[in-house]
Amino acid sequence: MSLISKIIIFVKKQIVDIKTYGSTELLRKFYLLIKVFFIIPFYLVAIPTCLIIRLISPWIIIRTIRLPAGNFGDFIIFAGIYYCKKKLKINQPKKKHFDLMYIDQKDKFYNKQLLKMWKRKLNFFSGRMLGSINKVHKLMPGWRTFIDLNERENRDINNLFEKIQPLEFTKEEKAYGKEMLSKFGLKDKDKFVCLAVRDGSFQLKKFSTRFRNWDYHNFRHIDIDKFVLAAEELTKRGYYVFRMGVVVEKSMTTNNPMIIDYASSNMRSDFMDIYLGANCSFLLGTGFGFQDLPTIFKKPLALISVPLGNLHSYSEKFLHLTKHHVLKKENRRLSLSEIFSHGVAYAYFSKRFEEKGIELVENTQEEIRDLAIEMVESLENNKKLNFEDEKLQETFRNLYTSNLRNSADEKMKNYPPIIHGQIRCRYGTQFLKENKNWLR
Repeated sequence: MSLISKIIIFVKKQIVDIKTYGSTELLRKFYLLIKVFFIIPFYLVAIPTCLIIRLISPWIIIRTIRLPAGNFGDFIIFAGIYYCKKKLKINQPKKKHFDLMYIDQKDKFYNKQLLKMWKRKLNFFSGRMLGSINKVHKLMPGWRTFIDLNERENRDINNLFEKIQPLEFTKEEKAYGKEMLSKFGLKDKDKFVCLAVRDGSFQLKKFSTRFRNWDYHNFRHIDIDKFVLAAEELTKRGYYVFRMGVVVEKSMTTNNPMIIDYASSNMRSDFMDIYLGANCSFLLGTGFGFQDLPTIFKKPLALISVPLGNLHSYSEKFLHLTKHHVLKKENRRLSLSEIFSHGVAYAYFSKRFEEKGIELVENTQEEIRDLAIEMVESLENNKKLNFEDEKLQETFRNLYTSNLRNSADEKMKNYPPIIHGQIRCRYGTQFLKENKNWLR
């Protein structure tokens, strides 16, 4: 397609958008046009700046590093791994170097407290200016020297957070956090669990369905009511439960005063999101960005994770279940190996499961309760598995490892080692005991 044809198609699209969405869309496009003209001067400055940076590179290397703040979990993990490697001097330039961090103008960060805490640890500068410099670097040979690529690592597979604590609260923040907990009814030594269950509401807050169709993520959602039994059980064992979330589709159905629907509370704040995630006994829920917050503070996770190939597997602190994968034409549940062989262990789109004729069935309330109990008993009593249960876990780890290596999904051939490392996690023991055919 010629350049002129592309321009014609682009112009026609703008006209159609304006006719469809009216004056609001016209103003939005006018605003975007102004932004384009506003950016040009930054590139005019970026070009000589890049040349200067390269000229002084024999003596000092100046690197520009973009942190992806548009995704809560990525902003935690990418920055955290970078900070740990910097402190531990892992994969750092041998020459003297200075790193400049920035948030791209397109990325809207969703937690001001998190940004505030990272600014105490990292050197942040103008995203507009550094973003322009970064793009100019990539047009020139040798750009990898001036752009750190550690940001691509979104799993702490080397357990760096066990050696370094990247994020810390000030004395004043700790005092304020305790004060807020007291307002929720907690005393100093009371324990609490963060309950973080994914639904579709937060994604819609980020982008409306007009700009992005979020249906492809539906397979990751679970009804919050499935966690009520587990939450009730946790309160019987002395734990408060905070249901987390910035926005949620519906409230929890419970009158238990120790189960706090924090996400729907008028006391929800950016600060308390971080404070709760950092100080909980553990997190119970489903896999999404919030899980990375307790992780960076060395807290255990009890997760229902889909897809199966995406388990947080590199720490003994992680305990998992996955949804039941039902092969519809045979009306039977797939085993662990069959989930891989049917090509859905790395299915990141709802459509993929549909194409394969596989229905994802949510775990029962009892299965989720058992997962929570196992985590509590492991933490409180340092309960060790008996010989039979440990053999089940060993079978799971070996089977999971072998399937990762022999994944039927060729597109993900090089992906598993990046997110897994050594398989150290556990799978729900009670589930394995009651579903031994799953381990094949």
